[in-house]
Amino acid sequence: MPMTPKPSVVRTDAAGLAAFEGDALLVLEISKREIETGNIASALERLHAIAESRETALRYQECLVIQVVGYDTDPRELAEIPEVRAFFARLAKEWPHWMWFLHRRVGAIHLLMALLCKVKIHRRGASTGTEFLDRYELAAQMADLFQRGNAMFEAFGISEGEAEASCESACSELVP
Repeated sequence: MPMTPKPSVVRTDAAGLAAFEGDALLVLEISKREIETGNIASALERLHAIAESRETALRYQECLVIQVVGYDTDPRELAEIPEVRAFFARLAKEWPHWMWFLHRRVGAIHLLMALLCKVKIHRRGASTGTEFLDRYELAAQMADLFQRGNAMFEAFGISEGEAEASCESACSELVP
């Protein structure tokens, strides 16, 4: 009986991401310290590494998730923390390729958009839900990311069909 390879966890920096050749689930880990100092440089360097070539863009398509560490004892949801929202607003302004790279079916797109748009958090017992307060703001934020992200598609020869399929799958994450 053939052995199924076991998944492995590899912590790496931007150079390691650019050189990695296996299947991946990328976790963009952002620390509370980075957020409180407003230092987007490290996160931006890691994000640029996955979008530096056609090969990396295709290899890491829909592989990225966001992990914010250091707020475990804070009772607020990340979208309720002004510093977290400001950090991601600055990061998204500098790097628009989120919709191509964010993993599907795990809430990654929902989290990013909740950090970029006005939301209301609903609580019921231990459960929470997020309501986008302005659907036009949500649509405009997504359109902005898609529009600015088109430069990568053009630079790497990613077809219009591939770009549209990515756009449709990203949108369906928010409106199933």
